[in-house]
Amino acid sequence: MKKVIYALCLMPYALGVHAAPHTGFYKTIDDKTNAPKSIVQLHECEDRLCGRIVALFDADTGEISETIKAPVKIAEKVKGAPKMSGLEIIWDMKWDGTEYIGGKIMDPQSGSVYSSVIWQDKDDASLLRVRGKVGPFGRTQVWHAITELPPELQGIDL
Repeated sequence: MKKVIYALCLMPYALGVHAAPHTGFYKTIDDKTNAPKSIVQLHECEDRLCGRIVALFDADTGEISETIKAPVKIAEKVKGAPKMSGLEIIWDMKWDGTEYIGGKIMDPQSGSVYSSVIWQDKDDASLLRVRGKVGPFGRTQVWHAITELPPELQGIDL
């Protein structure tokens, strides 16, 4: 009987239920220009969701200008002035069954950190709504899922 109970307790882990949904790669879009801005990798860190910038787009050409393998731009307003590519910008997001809550998101341009909520678009499963907020005020971006990594990111150990 103990073996059956133990097996039932482990079943969610064997089925992958513990894995955070929506992990993968997403293209972010600049709010002002509507051009691609970056590629963010959403990944598990312990039992939470985290996210880091893995590539940046050139604003003029729309092509990838740098990756986590060869970072160039510096997040000057972030403590320690780290490189933008490789920078963790989302952390401690907890899945509540319908959305991620309770975590933080950082604007790498300003270094400001906000409370965050992330949820899947109800009409298009390939889109995530990512909201940074202070109290009831905030801004929501739409991130686009990437199903195939661009050549610049292929072969990089992410």
